Amino acid sequence: MDDGRLKLNRPALLAVPVRDAEALLDAGDGDGALLYLYLVKEGGVLDMDRAARALRLSVRAVRGIAARLERLGLLDGAGPDEVPRQELPEYQAADVARRSQSDPAFQDLVKEVQQTLGRVLSSTDLKKLFGIYDDLALPPEVIMLLIQHCKEEHDERYGATRNLGFAAIEKEAYVWFDRELMTYDLAESYLAQLARRKSLAGQIQRAIGIRSRELSATEKKYVMSWIDLGFGPEALALAADRTVTNTGELKWRYMNSIVQSWHSKGLHTVDEIEKGDRRGPDRPRPGDASASAPDAGELERMRKLRQRYKNSGG
Repeated sequence: MDDGRLKLNRPALLAVPVRDAEALLDAGDGDGALLYLYLVKEGGVLDMDRAARALRLSVRAVRGIAARLERLGLLDGAGPDEVPRQELPEYQAADVARRSQSDPAFQDLVKEVQQTLGRVLSSTDLKKLFGIYDDLALPPEVIMLLIQHCKEEHDERYGATRNLGFAAIEKEAYVWFDRELMTYDLAESYLAQLARRKSLAGQIQRAIGIRSRELSATEKKYVMSWIDLGFGPEALALAADRTVTNTGELKWRYMNSIVQSWHSKGLHTVDEIEKGDRRGPDRPRPGDASASAPDAGELERMRKLRQRYKNSGG
């Protein structure tokens, strides 16, 4: 077969604006292109239920695809006014059983999930799994990544002897759906990003001197928010040191005020902080004679803190 001689076997009859075609190609959204072509054929008006039946997708999946087309400027008013519900439809056991028998992909998915979880799925579990597969329209390979991720997180927190319930899996499925992780590559990239953030959070925990216990949920929120702001272990070790120096203990709200102050000034590394933060939380107010620059003691403390962090292998 000569790839250079391939062509449509009949004249193209649908008129697609070049600008729209370029937007779809740049987005690389196959489902979006499919819905767009369907809408061109149907006269441009989207009926969620009819589109779902025609494209063999769930209404929720069509709604998500339409929202993406709206963001590309290809649809007007595609998003619903109401907030989408965060629970799966109530499927009947007979419908799930019938679909299981007629859908080889779902049959294989059930087998893989049971093997991963180490148990036979209950009727309720099957309904939840089918909802993630049918209503959220996550592909089987994405669902397996999702469940493996949930299992690893669950086992790390509670131990492998405690069963992972489908309520947690369903909750995480909505996170993936909202993030539009509809392909294996997107899901894998998202998990790699989570792993990097988790590793960085561990480095920060050690850098600020917490080694004998896990962070609480509130502490984790602080750490993750600082990561999102662009701070690394070395700068946060300095913030923790200043916090302890000024208050006598590691007060998270106080430390957060320091970090937020640096962020507002565009200071995110120790070098930037040393040069740009002329007045730390314990420094005199602007206008005081001693406020023009950090004193020798402050600079020496920064130097020692950086050296201690480097020696710790952070």
